[in-house]
Amino acid sequence: MGGASLGERLGAARAAKTAMLLGMAVGIVVPYFALQRWRPFPPREPFVTPLDALVPFAPAWAPAYLSVCLLVPLFPLLALHRDEVWRFGRGILWLCLPCFAFFLLAPMPGPRPALASAEGLYGWLIGVDATWNSFPSLHAGLVAFSFLYGWRSLGEGLSKTGRRVLAVGSLAWATAILYGTLATKQHWVADLPAAFVLAFAAHRLAWRGTARGPAPGPAEAFPSRFP
Repeated sequence: MGGASLGERLGAARAAKTAMLLGMAVGIVVPYFALQRWRPFPPREPFVTPLDALVPFAPAWAPAYLSVCLLVPLFPLLALHRDEVWRFGRGILWLCLPCFAFFLLAPMPGPRPALASAEGLYGWLIGVDATWNSFPSLHAGLVAFSFLYGWRSLGEGLSKTGRRVLAVGSLAWATAILYGTLATKQHWVADLPAAFVLAFAAHRLAWRGTARGPAPGPAEAFPSRFP
């Protein structure tokens, strides 16, 4: 794993990781839920497209949707250097600020149907998460930013086989979470592209000023069929 063992990675920069993750938990959770319950501005109509009807309502996708809670801290916990840890926190800040501004100034409801009761993880989800803060999808933004960060911090230190495993695993996990955002009706399809743009911008800002070159792109993990 980039020349360092799993134990070495988890043990590196512990104080920075603890401070960053605790600060991030408070900095995301408190504003996110506060803005669901305090809406000083009138709600806006969501951006509904024909694509939304193509994804059936499936509460069973709640575990995939909620697995973002495992994804977000994963890659910063594997960082070797304090600077890498704080770059993750900086990127999260750049991602959340415009999302929170949208949630405050132009709140949009999600497509979640009204249910008399729900069980399991989906029941817990709708019990704590109101159907607001839909656009842009902070959930999708966290997914995209986390994998971009993971590729940047781990990708260049891996062998070609390792990069291939990371690329395939990242794509599979991201696809499951993103489909879960639509299948659980937490978000409209149009909520996702805006989140991807914000995630890419946050990623660029997080690594601004670094002397390191970019990690090999995911496509370089796979051999080309053409000369």
